[in-house]
Amino acid sequence: MYLMALAVLTACEKEVEFKAPGEETPSNLTINSIAVEGEPLRVFLSRTYTVGQTPNLDIGYSYAFNKDERSTDYQKPLYYKKTGVFNADVKAVVNGSSTYSLELAADSMGYICDYRPKENDRIEIKAEGISAETVIPSRPHIEVLNHEVLTGNPYMNMAGLSYDTDTIMSLSCLIREVSGSQYYRLRVRGERKVTRSFDVSVNGEHVSHTDYAYYLLQDIFFSDDDLFVDNRLTKNFGGWPAYFSNVFDDTLIKGGSRPFTVISPKPSANMGIADFKGVTDIMKAQADEPDIPARVMVELQAISPEYYRYLKSVELYRVTENDAFSEPVQIYSNVQDGWGIFGSLSSERVYIPYD
Repeated sequence: MYLMALAVLTACEKEVEFKAPGEETPSNLTINSIAVEGEPLRVFLSRTYTVGQTPNLDIGYSYAFNKDERSTDYQKPLYYKKTGVFNADVKAVVNGSSTYSLELAADSMGYICDYRPKENDRIEIKAEGISAETVIPSRPHIEVLNHEVLTGNPYMNMAGLSYDTDTIMSLSCLIREVSGSQYYRLRVRGERKVTRSFDVSVNGEHVSHTDYAYYLLQDIFFSDDDLFVDNRLTKNFGGWPAYFSNVFDDTLIKGGSRPFTVISPKPSANMGIADFKGVTDIMKAQADEPDIPARVMVELQAISPEYYRYLKSVELYRVTENDAFSEPVQIYSNVQDGWGIFGSLSSERVYIPYD
């Protein structure tokens, strides 16, 4: 039995004929790629390993401070260096006719080309004897009809989460289905950008001054609408409550439109580097760019059928992996003669400021 190493750090398993460790054949390679409408195509290609040989996922991220540029440079984790395949012949065939070669990206995080997928494009990825294909969905449509800023977050102490503010935004939204859209993922994120200044002194003498900028992100949102109910997800996971999923199909939309309400917690402006809690994330930003006041991003993604199946299998795997009474969950793969996922999406975003 093999486990596949995905760039998104999830596991996948299938029954396969055993091959000697380290033997390079098409069956021990993985494609991991999501083609996004309007963005350059990027593909990550990695190796698969037997269970006992999988590299340690705890080999983490590192940062190197650049004194001259007063910046912190992100260093690629060793995990990707160990699992990645960086000398492959990777091609994309679009609509059965146009072929594009993908070159190793400057950051070595996968292969990239200038081709930008368009709605309804059929794309096939070919790499070292394995292949997968997807069709770019039509762009979805979402409206924010109304929003209200409230205090007294009812989810403050749910699922072990903690927030530095009890302020939330309640948003009334409307999905209007377009032709061909069948599967969706909704992202609702509280975000803001803040700059922190740090002075270093030694024996009372000033040594240096550095500005660090961060995006504060709160990706967990809540809703009581039936759109987001998945009765298979019987446990909380990663801040999401039990039975909740932001990945859904169009069963309750039925070719028309669907109103719903969501709640997004507000990231606090007073959070310091050591004060980030719960599921709030930090992302490095450019200190010379203006700060962004608190706002909510609402993004509706139309996702391809294979990406929908992959996301659903990952959700189910996460809530059952430590349950001895649950049936084993196989992570969905659509790669021929290999492993992994090649899916696609198109999206529409709306930003709503708090102020």
